[in-house]
Amino acid sequence: MRFPVWARALRMTSLGLVGACSLLAGCDTDEEPEPPRDTTPRTLTLLQTSDLHTNIFPWDYFSGKPDAKRGVAKVATLVKQAREANGACTLLVDTGDTIQGTPLGTYYALVDNAPVHPMAAAMNELGYAAMALGNHEFNFGQDVLEKFKSEVNFPLLGANVRKSADGSEAFTPYVIKTVCDVKVGILGLVTPGVTTWERAENIVGLRFDDPLETARQYVPRMKAAGADVVVVAIHSGPDKQPVGSASNPDSWLADYADDSKWTDRGNLPGENQAVQIAQQVAGIDVLLTGHTHQPIPKMLLKNQDGGEVLLTQPNRWGSHLADVQLRVTWDGKQWGVDSHDARLHAVDDTVAEDAAVVQRTQSYHDTTVAYVNQKIGTTTGVFPGGFAGRYVDGPLGDLINIVQEQAALEAGYTVDLSLGAIFTNDVSLPAGDVTLRDAYSVYIYDNTLYVMEINGSILRRAVEMNANYFATINPASLPATPAAAKATSPSIADYNYDLYSHIDYGYDLTKPAGSRLTHLRFKGQDVTDDQVFIVAINNYRGGGGGGYSMFREGRVLWTSADGVRDYMARYLQEHQGLSPDAVNTCNFSLSPDLYTPYYEATFGAAKCLAAR
Repeated sequence: MRFPVWARALRMTSLGLVGACSLLAGCDTDEEPEPPRDTTPRTLTLLQTSDLHTNIFPWDYFSGKPDAKRGVAKVATLVKQAREANGACTLLVDTGDTIQGTPLGTYYALVDNAPVHPMAAAMNELGYAAMALGNHEFNFGQDVLEKFKSEVNFPLLGANVRKSADGSEAFTPYVIKTVCDVKVGILGLVTPGVTTWERAENIVGLRFDDPLETARQYVPRMKAAGADVVVVAIHSGPDKQPVGSASNPDSWLADYADDSKWTDRGNLPGENQAVQIAQQVAGIDVLLTGHTHQPIPKMLLKNQDGGEVLLTQPNRWGSHLADVQLRVTWDGKQWGVDSHDARLHAVDDTVAEDAAVVQRTQSYHDTTVAYVNQKIGTTTGVFPGGFAGRYVDGPLGDLINIVQEQAALEAGYTVDLSLGAIFTNDVSLPAGDVTLRDAYSVYIYDNTLYVMEINGSILRRAVEMNANYFATINPASLPATPAAAKATSPSIADYNYDLYSHIDYGYDLTKPAGSRLTHLRFKGQDVTDDQVFIVAINNYRGGGGGGYSMFREGRVLWTSADGVRDYMARYLQEHQGLSPDAVNTCNFSLSPDLYTPYYEATFGAAKCLAAR
């Protein structure tokens, strides 16, 4: 332990007196000598969750079925087991996207925001040291976020979230926690993509600075403040993913500079800078990452001084718990990391729910289940989703666009076209009774609606890029499964493939990516670059999300207060007996035909294939 000069002088005087007294029989003192500092090596445990997205219970609110591979209630069991092994030297950290994602999050943000937030109740039970903000923390506005902040007993960190007026800190930038006599500094950062994806009214008065530059500013401050170990908790991930199987842990250990081993994720500028921060900012020991929804047991990266930095990420929805082990040693002045390792603990059938978390949150879950199970409408037939809804011009894509067009019309905007995505592969709107859960399952994200003005050049580039979703197809040898018809390098998320209304377009998938669009017409005429269109589009895509940066060249005319999901529920409620055939209009073609070989036996012949 270091003492100031005056304290050392006083200590030396005291020692001198003690020495003198030892020579004199009459001296007496009650002063106890200070015990020597324990500098034996020790192991610190860092536990991490990320992208929980309000998944507390092992339950899928959109399908109405249990899912044994998710949930804070199960992660809690793993956390408590880890603490039994090294409790005094353990810290638990979350890296954001916490309060949004399921109907439970929507209900307790927008329907009944009075109670303590269910995620606050669950996380307080687990004793988190800190949580880094995620981009989805802002989805319900700053009032909801501030209420959540006031309810948790740990800080929300966001060093690069600043007040627009003066550039000052809008959130706590970092904390230093002492565990087993070691000072661990935790710096919180969030992807600056918030400004692209979020509605302007939800982030009034805030700016989101570059995470890399922010880390360069704060890591030296943390070291100067006494941090022995520096951890960056960042809602951002690697900007590349391994070629081949990202589920293979060894693939994440490949040399990041070897372009043959990695492929670009299609990021917004600065969206995923975790690797660059590890490599370019001296003094960092560990990066706890998120946002990209990937199970990354560990990456080992070299910083500018040749030191090795460990990076990990525990996937999403409470499917994994990251477990970082740091062996620290004393060098005579301070503690430092001597060695490190990390692994992921998976949530599965063998992991039980934690009784304390269940007790704290059961009523929230029960209320949400009852809420989403209420009947709101009826249909006369199935609206196929997933690949069956993407591989042909079908009724579900048309329904999403009709809902968006109607919402825009009610706001006073007659649009020329709409575009929307079928987000997941396990959804279809059923025949017969339709519940709120069914409506929400069609549109699982909390996107809002934009009306934008774009030109034909923007439209053409977006529609062409859309076809990158597919692999190049040989008609004589179709892929064995529908999923195998998707591109793999890079892999495109299902929510980044759009279906358009009111334009006639088609793709030839025998052609290479970038040259697949066969035609693009509006009202029977070829689209020209300077042609002006008014479009309905969700806020994520309108802001350039998914790599569609061309939409940022357009002009936003209107933004909705309600989510597209709510418009969907309202439309289904107002249009009882909805017919898939009546909804389905044919304006899109795909060659070769990927619907018939995979789905005709299940859903019957496609209306728009028969019309060709």
